[in-house]
Amino acid sequence: MQFKVSLLLFIFCLLLAGCSFVPNEMKTAERIMDAHPDSALYILQHLKPEKYKANSDRALYGLLLSQALDKNDKIITPESLIDFSIDYYQKQNDYLHLAGSYYMKGHMYKHAQRYDDAAIFYLKANDCIQDVSDFALSGKIYADLGDICSIQHDYKDAMKKYRTSLDFLNKAGRKNEAYTIILCLGRTNRIQKNYTKAKKYYRYVLNRTKDSFLLGSVYQEMGINYYAAKQLDSAELYLRRSLNYPYKSTNYSIRTYSLADLLFEKAQYDLSFQFATVALKHPANFYTQRECYRILVNVEYLRKDINEMGKYMTQYQSCGDSIRKVESQTKSSVLESLHNATREAKGTKKSMILIVTLLLIILSLSTYVVYNLFQRNKLKREQLNIFKHQLNIKQEFASQALSNKIEEIKALQVEERKNASVEERERLDKELYFISLHLNNWDVFKQEMNHTFNNIINILISINPSITQKEITWSCLHLLDLPHADRMLLLDATSDSLYKLKQRLAHKLNLRSTKDLDLFLKNMMAIKD
Repeated sequence: MQFKVSLLLFIFCLLLAGCSFVPNEMKTAERIMDAHPDSALYILQHLKPEKYKANSDRALYGLLLSQALDKNDKIITPESLIDFSIDYYQKQNDYLHLAGSYYMKGHMYKHAQRYDDAAIFYLKANDCIQDVSDFALSGKIYADLGDICSIQHDYKDAMKKYRTSLDFLNKAGRKNEAYTIILCLGRTNRIQKNYTKAKKYYRYVLNRTKDSFLLGSVYQEMGINYYAAKQLDSAELYLRRSLNYPYKSTNYSIRTYSLADLLFEKAQYDLSFQFATVALKHPANFYTQRECYRILVNVEYLRKDINEMGKYMTQYQSCGDSIRKVESQTKSSVLESLHNATREAKGTKKSMILIVTLLLIILSLSTYVVYNLFQRNKLKREQLNIFKHQLNIKQEFASQALSNKIEEIKALQVEERKNASVEERERLDKELYFISLHLNNWDVFKQEMNHTFNNIINILISINPSITQKEITWSCLHLLDLPHADRMLLLDATSDSLYKLKQRLAHKLNLRSTKDLDLFLKNMMAIKD
């Protein structure tokens, strides 16, 4: 009898061990994710996450759906799902799944070309897997960080990130992904004009893979490399060959744009126009879009079609504005230094707690330990001050970019201004600032000025909600150093009324006079502790 009871208990334990509380559909999607991402996405998109009562299931669903969308080159949506996953895995201290969630959030920002936000989440993901041997995820993190460094023209750091990624991917046995990183190393050398060295990387992959996606990427990179080296016939051969292969993400737009640019240089303008138009119909980043519009503008100029040229010039300028916003983002190397400094500071804080406890036991060593910790913290503060200074420089760059944009648009109006009347010149001035500063769209103007001048509009409103839109606009125009006459025109004010506006604003900010207003506004721009 006792034997039968023991046997039944043993069988019951085996059944419990074999049971999983994760729904079968999600287990299937997770199992086939790498080999059949399209099937995994199909399964997940036909599930109803609201039916899952357990937060663990909802968190896993958000992570798996993000991974499936990414592997199928689709936008990671909705954002709330991955945010829920992050929040859940943070509370559970599940660092492996948290790292994956952070990575997907970073990847989402990378596709949106918000590279500073992406870098922060990649660094958080990397922190989570310091003690976990997930070589594949580590490889992907460093690959994306390398891409961001390359986009931000930090090629030395990009090469380091790519080599670290390559080491991890080789350890994980991810051969195709490792080959992709080798292509990235080649591309970085090509950008630095090391064409012969870049070609060696491309040949290395070409001789070792039969994967159609990789072959398309190899021919694409080889074509661009030959084009950069001014070997136009070879460049055209490989770029045309790359069009016959499947692609991921923005690769097809890069291939067709590069071919369009090459054909324009070979004076084959109609074909150049055709390929530039095709490139714009496929996913592309702001850089590729801008260059495509440049080609279209130039072709229409040669065709003497001024109307079409003007239409494409507007699109070209719009892409230029977007690129300036991207380039004004904080470099990932700066963010990484800040991240590491903050992480070390937290480690120092924990050490301090331990030291306070040990002081009761080893009092004789306390003075020496405290002194050294003080020196380390002082160094950290100095480093943080340097980084804050760099962020202030970034802010000045954004302000200068706006000024440059005004000058660029003004240059386009030169011919129109030559014989213009006073009224027409005023109209042109207003049009100039409406285009460059979005003065006729308060929401866009507010967002632009907050970004450029350290959240100045929100701060002014928080100091005194009675500050008017006109007073805020004057403050921004003043920081942009616009001529007094232009401020009068844009605010529809006389010199006297403009002075009274300044007096009212100074009074609302509790300043003694208008002389203090200039210093007050400049101090608001500075990034403080």
